[in-house]
Amino acid sequence: MSLKTAQQLNYSKPLDVHTWSDYAEVNQFVNTLWDQFLAEQYLDRVGRGKRPLTSVKQQFKVLLLDLYVTWKTDPDLVIGVAMSNSAYQTSSRYNALHISPIMIDLVNSLVEMGLIEKHVGSELSGITTRIWTTPKLIQYFKGVQFSRLQINTHQDQEVIILNKGDFESVNEETGEITTVSRQAKPVEYDDEDFEDISKMREEINKYNELLRTSFIDIGHLEQPVVVQPYWDRRKNCWKERRVQINHHNKFVRRVFYKGSWTLGGRVHGGFWQQIKEERINILINDFRTVEQDYSGLHINLAYGLEGLDPLEEDPYTVQSVFNVTKQEQREWVKSLSLMVINAKDELRAIQAFRAAQPIGSIAKRLTNNEVRLLIDAFKEKHHQIEQYICSDQGVSFMNLDGKITAQIIKHFTDKGEPILSIHDSYICREQFIDELNAVMNETINDLLHGYTINIKANKTVEDQSSLIQHGVINLSEMKERFLNRPKDLKRCEGYDARWEHHKEWLHEIDNPIYLSL
Repeated sequence: MSLKTAQQLNYSKPLDVHTWSDYAEVNQFVNTLWDQFLAEQYLDRVGRGKRPLTSVKQQFKVLLLDLYVTWKTDPDLVIGVAMSNSAYQTSSRYNALHISPIMIDLVNSLVEMGLIEKHVGSELSGITTRIWTTPKLIQYFKGVQFSRLQINTHQDQEVIILNKGDFESVNEETGEITTVSRQAKPVEYDDEDFEDISKMREEINKYNELLRTSFIDIGHLEQPVVVQPYWDRRKNCWKERRVQINHHNKFVRRVFYKGSWTLGGRVHGGFWQQIKEERINILINDFRTVEQDYSGLHINLAYGLEGLDPLEEDPYTVQSVFNVTKQEQREWVKSLSLMVINAKDELRAIQAFRAAQPIGSIAKRLTNNEVRLLIDAFKEKHHQIEQYICSDQGVSFMNLDGKITAQIIKHFTDKGEPILSIHDSYICREQFIDELNAVMNETINDLLHGYTINIKANKTVEDQSSLIQHGVINLSEMKERFLNRPKDLKRCEGYDARWEHHKEWLHEIDNPIYLSL
């Protein structure tokens, strides 16, 4: 038995109860291990008690395939699995395969067979039970006759999520997860509860299929993983997370908050939302990409909703409050603006701002009263929308930016062109930058009845003059953002191998976009 440290146990992912494949080679492999290890054990259970909606064998298939995908992703990655009957609600719309408490029995059976190892979790430890493959099971994995690309998410997995619980926005500039939902828990609903649900589901499913068959990767990564720093708010320290850049980290959902169809609705998921510095190096189907984003989106949405003129100047430049550079203060205000739009009151905004700042930074040491000076300067600059500041409007604005993103995604999905969203910014292949800008402008214009928001371009060095002419960004910002952008992104051997493997897989499926690669 191999022991794992607390750090190793924390490097985990939850059991994906929607891992699935209908490929014959996969089914043959599952059947072989079922017959060898479990068929006899479960034979005498047939007809006893209430028959599960999904057979024991099919549930074993889900577990086995998720173990395989996890091992292929990273041999050090472990799976967190709930060992309580209440965790498996077979009738839930969020459990499309009707995985039942039989999963607990299957986990224990595989442990007894020596195929997996288990570390028992507890409420006291704050972690669920962890499982991982043994050398015995790995030997079977090494002999499989199928590709990891042949394993996907089941087509019936729910992609429209309604969460309850308090929702808070977190500063993306720090590298943290963009959004955190405290006590978030998906709640059941009926499609009749909201007239747009079926349409939204159809669009997201179509988008997920496009993402599934698209190759989205980073050219210079020999191993497809990015180590991303993030701020752990609970432990008040910086940590690192390993973000997998692969086929199984592209699935997205639309998530609504606080149990309301009018709050939230953002598109969540995809590894590109979990990384920052490396986004500039993303390749889509082996083409270079650019990222475009709306300038000060939520601030501008407030102006638009009030019927005010669009902002002509930088929304984050306020009167000088502290003896620091204009750029440094601007970054503070930019970070703070996210907090004041989303917070219920000033104190919560101040606490969120301070928590997001790096340890040892000047901003981290600012007192409550000093942060209030920044808030006051922000209010003075944006006095026309003061009613939106520290009034818990963030989730309402997220409903609007969710609609914006949905329209932009739909436009490009209908063309068979993958586009990647990071809430208020979008990544596309370079050749589609003009069309992306046009669609972004048209979408805002449509939803806000003629309103316009500046778009900040993430273009190549050759486009510098046009950016200056339009006054989108100043020269110093432009140099910082673009001068280090490589003219031709490096492709390493690991990337080339993944790209060739992807193309080989595409030949095996009915894939209309392959013709354009």
